[in-house]
Amino acid sequence: MRTKIMKASSRKSSLATILIAIGSIAAASAEKITCSIDSDNSAAGGFSTSSSTATPIKNDYHDHCYTWPAEGVPPEHSDNACNRSIQNAVWAADDSVARSAPPEDLIKPMVYLNLPEEKSWTCPLDTVDETAGSVKHKVNNNGVDGQKSTSYVGATGHPTRWIVHNKASNPIILTHINALGLEVSAMDFSTYPAHSNTAVYPNGPIVLPGTMAVVEGRQGQMFVVREYKEVLPMDAMNDDEIHHHSLKSFKSVLPSTLSFLPQQTRYETNKGVWHILGHSGRVLMKHRMGNIYIKNQFGAICPEVMGGGSGGGGEDNDVDDDPKGNAEDMDPDCNVMRKAFINKVGCPVDIYFAPQNKIEGYNCETFTKHLGPLDPFLSKRNIDVDAHNSPLKFENTYNGHNFVARMSHDHSLVARIELDHDIVRDCPEPKRSGAGVEVRLDEIMLPIDTMQINATESVYTSKNWLASANHNATASPIITGKTRQEKHGLLWHNRTGVISASVPIAS
Repeated sequence: MRTKIMKASSRKSSLATILIAIGSIAAASAEKITCSIDSDNSAAGGFSTSSSTATPIKNDYHDHCYTWPAEGVPPEHSDNACNRSIQNAVWAADDSVARSAPPEDLIKPMVYLNLPEEKSWTCPLDTVDETAGSVKHKVNNNGVDGQKSTSYVGATGHPTRWIVHNKASNPIILTHINALGLEVSAMDFSTYPAHSNTAVYPNGPIVLPGTMAVVEGRQGQMFVVREYKEVLPMDAMNDDEIHHHSLKSFKSVLPSTLSFLPQQTRYETNKGVWHILGHSGRVLMKHRMGNIYIKNQFGAICPEVMGGGSGGGGEDNDVDDDPKGNAEDMDPDCNVMRKAFINKVGCPVDIYFAPQNKIEGYNCETFTKHLGPLDPFLSKRNIDVDAHNSPLKFENTYNGHNFVARMSHDHSLVARIELDHDIVRDCPEPKRSGAGVEVRLDEIMLPIDTMQINATESVYTSKNWLASANHNATASPIITGKTRQEKHGLLWHNRTGVISASVPIAS
């Protein structure tokens, strides 16, 4: 059964299908919607149309199980978090293009199988740089796990999303590390340096405290979250070398008739777009899109007898005797995420959607995917990642969804997996030692693959602008956020652990 996600990576794929799909809903508003962290959604326990629930649902399932977290739908997946008609039209068009694409235009199976593990790191090692905006940001695609693929350097997989909630005390700026090692804007993958665009998300890479951002990308790509230090216009003009790029962007949105210098770091255009003058600071977080590795967290025992297909041995055959999943929903909720599970256990495992139960003792697990062992799969002459015995399967799912992995032969528990957004908080100030930084051994970053995105010059231009008197610009509102309950003891989760004290969000 062919994987129902967009896998075509070739630029030869026509955009006509996408344009037609979007044109059919031209009457719908294309406006992006900014969502606050403390979005209150009363649909707690509402049924998710994700393919996460892949076996037939019992009649009383919804009376006994939460398919969304008990506290409600995460704000990034609520109906006001996107324009669903636009987003899902592109989703359907991508799927149609992938299904009709010739094999040579599809991403090769070995690329998927060699993608690194999806991970996030809080407060990673970074040079103490109080004038980060004055230098060209060129960094390595570093991860603390040192994962490296020498055979598929720069290869990327299918499109996915990374969702970030800013609970730091200051704005943050989101960047992507391109193939040249340059940090470009994570919003368009081209603006360099990223603070050449001073617009606030979703119109630019700057994310205000108490709000969230959805980053579109591909497996294998690396993203960086930096603190964004606000600067008054007069201070920026006095140090043009450091603030040249952001000052140019900030000035470009001010009215050309303005004959005085604003004394605020923020300005709202007549279209409601906020701009913040400042420069990038220290790294607060790094995130790498990739595969979710299924590891033997609980020490489950593989079957002694190798072979015999699923349910009876360590190596699958090609007979698909597993329960069938539901057809993929082509009208998913906002910001659905395409995740890939890969079997690193060594024998066949099954993945189950495992939401919280409402009634103690009720089993809410429903079968979703079967993952064959990796090594026997790689020894086959013809490798098909869509085959029943493939060790890698794709799942369209959401933050707040939980899964478990169980041995295929005896259903013993292998691992628990939680999907959730990343939370950015303030990092402790690094210690200084001469011209360098004192760091712990476990903070040392090791290189991983570079990415395949080219940077281009910023497209922002300046307007005429004069400086003289004072001007009071309205400050951007800061939206109060509430902290979601943290869960621990899981094999994998894409919410990063916090190593500094919680920072209250201004209201």
